[in-house]
Amino acid sequence: MLLECNATLAWRCPICGELELDEINIFDFSGKNRLEMKCVCGFTKLVFGKNSPKKYWLEYSCIVCESTHRVSYTQSKLWSDQIKEIKCLGNNAELGYLGPYDEVKKLAEEEEKCLKLMIDQLEFDDYFNNPEIMLSVLNELHDIAATNGLVCQCGNSDIDIDMLPREIRLTCNNCHGVTRISAENKDDLAFLRKIKQIKILEGVVSALEGINI
Repeated sequence: MLLECNATLAWRCPICGELELDEINIFDFSGKNRLEMKCVCGFTKLVFGKNSPKKYWLEYSCIVCESTHRVSYTQSKLWSDQIKEIKCLGNNAELGYLGPYDEVKKLAEEEEKCLKLMIDQLEFDDYFNNPEIMLSVLNELHDIAATNGLVCQCGNSDIDIDMLPREIRLTCNNCHGVTRISAENKDDLAFLRKIKQIKILEGVVSALEGINI
């Protein structure tokens, strides 16, 4: 049986949020044991490596648990027509797909449709300056809050979240301190993804910056 030595990768960049399809083949490893996959924004999304002619590995930064994972593939599995789900090794959350072009493209399109449906249902398109960035920023805030990282300097953790066209405002229900978080572009999202805690300044209205972290 002839082995088709090519595969397609679907992966959403953890920095800019772009979902891209990248095609690789066995000849990409000619003369080297490492292949970096870069996003259009310049970020290295993940790295393929080769231990031997028949053993490969894949290393990627996980946006779920904020650690680096590495998985191994035999040559036959890497280039097989089976869909390989790329997951967080901590909680099994799906991060991307690897496999035949048509099937991977279909999965990527379904994911994009789900994201668009969420945006449409929330009527983001007409209200927000950049609805996809707004949704991604909101998801990041949800993750921060889930780990008790959303607090106020006064000690209160009862925080209101209000979405405006260009920003999100966090308001403490106790001292009424406010922190404004810009949600307009990829730089805003990249900045927020580096943060594990947001502390509202007591009784003060401020923009999110180093003093709030």
